[in-house]
Amino acid sequence: MVAQAILAGKNMALRLAAVVVLAAVAAPSLAETSLPILPGEDDRVIAAAAGQPAAPSNGLSTLVQMVATAEPAAPASAAELDCLATAVWFESRGEALEGQLAVAQAVVNRAQSGRWGKNVCGVIKAPRQFNFVASRVQRGTATFATAMAVARIALNGLWHDVAEGAHSFHSTRLKPRWRLTRVAQIGNHVFYR
Repeated sequence: MVAQAILAGKNMALRLAAVVVLAAVAAPSLAETSLPILPGEDDRVIAAAAGQPAAPSNGLSTLVQMVATAEPAAPASAAELDCLATAVWFESRGEALEGQLAVAQAVVNRAQSGRWGKNVCGVIKAPRQFNFVASRVQRGTATFATAMAVARIALNGLWHDVAEGAHSFHSTRLKPRWRLTRVAQIGNHVFYR
């Protein structure tokens, strides 16, 4: 019983540390695209709990505040937010914040075009578009909390379009023969429109 109470206290401390870490990474203006790299694993939470530096701050507190307080836009339901966060988590959780946001924005751009689905969930569940299993997402992690915050920002249009109008992307290790206009390479993804 005592061991369970200690473990619960440690879990709460780790969750609080995750919030502190998230609050240490944000951006001062909508024009800035040089966002900090967030580690792909939850080791930053453990480092913060141990009193070590967890992530570079680089004066990006505005984005963190937006991430922490962003509510879904009126047309975005909780289901759409969850669908987008799940896609961001699976596709780009090890990427810099800028890369995660570009992935989220590409999915939102697809939804807005109506060519791949009527909404974000429709885009993500469209045949032969994304190949992950949503039930495998690790929701209790700091990386999912970051993905959820990135999804809120993308759904609300709170940050400029990082990969200007991109609606498609792939890993840099792949070489598809798409007849699309390449707009950016951000981290390990190449973006097209």
